[in-house]
Amino acid sequence: MKNRVKYCDALKAMSIVLVILIHVFAIYRDIYFNSNKLYYTIISYGDSFTRVAVPIFFMITGAFMLGKKPEKSYKEYLFKRIPKLVIPLIIFSVIYYIYESYKSSQSLSILRFFQEVTTYGGVKYHFWFMYEMIRIYLLIPFISVLAKSLKRKELKNLIILIFIMGNLINMAQLFSWKYGLNLFYGVSLSSFAICINYLLLGYYLYKYNIKEKTRKKIYILGIISILLIPVFDLLYNDSIRSDISYVITSIFPILPSIATFILFKNKYANLRVPDRLEKIITTTSTNSLYIYMIHVIILEYVNKYLALLIPQDRFIHNIILIPITLIITFILSYIGAIIFDYFYKKIAKTLTKLLRCNRYIKRRKIYEES
Repeated sequence: MKNRVKYCDALKAMSIVLVILIHVFAIYRDIYFNSNKLYYTIISYGDSFTRVAVPIFFMITGAFMLGKKPEKSYKEYLFKRIPKLVIPLIIFSVIYYIYESYKSSQSLSILRFFQEVTTYGGVKYHFWFMYEMIRIYLLIPFISVLAKSLKRKELKNLIILIFIMGNLINMAQLFSWKYGLNLFYGVSLSSFAICINYLLLGYYLYKYNIKEKTRKKIYILGIISILLIPVFDLLYNDSIRSDISYVITSIFPILPSIATFILFKNKYANLRVPDRLEKIITTTSTNSLYIYMIHVIILEYVNKYLALLIPQDRFIHNIILIPITLIITFILSYIGAIIFDYFYKKIAKTLTKLLRCNRYIKRRKIYEES
């Protein structure tokens, strides 16, 4: 396809696979959290390698959207961009609401649905990303002006400052509470500001090249960060699993995310990716939003039926089940996303024709009456 940045497509395709793997790992980490800390830690180390996924989605959004030529007006921008997020969110919210109501044997209620869909996080736990993206897209034209106006050093300093005021202070605050202190209360920036910072970071890394010597240091620091995630996870958790060292507000995912981005940017072109695989990567990238939305419901069914075939009572069984669950869930989600995209485009195209036809009839009528 023309005008596609191949390494960004590969990053998005990899990231959506890793997002599914995050949710697969969560199932098995929960199994061993209170029963076997060694097995829990082993699986947690696998999970720590996946945590570049969500930051990279934000970074790629920043890479493309912040440097993009702006639309003629903010109104035009909203009509062009926001429906692409809001309409799928509403459709999948309805699907998941019916699914969750069926699971819990609750009767359907329009009021309860409206309450859930208008609450941050929505109907299902992974919908938080969609709410965050909608808020971000509303602000992108203004963030873009800021990013473009800053020189390279100024932009880098802003990214570092937000990281310190957001990620670093947030982690310090949470750990102070853990050990009976009350430090930095209300000081840290919000998770929303941290998400915006990942946009700025993606724009920075896309626009500017990093020296090879600096890249090597980032790779090493990225690996160290990944290795530290489960350590701090064990230090923080007691009786309830809380992934504060894994999430985007943590200090740890940022360096591995930078390392992964610049690795793909500088090395992906050297790989001789077969055309057929490149096509799958591109299709996965373009449908990553729908794969993201649909994969949780598929994962729950896949896990349910695989558990009947291979009991989750032995560690070796679960180590085997993790990649099997990932592969089946991804394939079914990939197929489901393509089917959804096909019908969504068909319906959208039909509605567009009807609207144009209706406008033409109205104009014709006005012309005939005048």
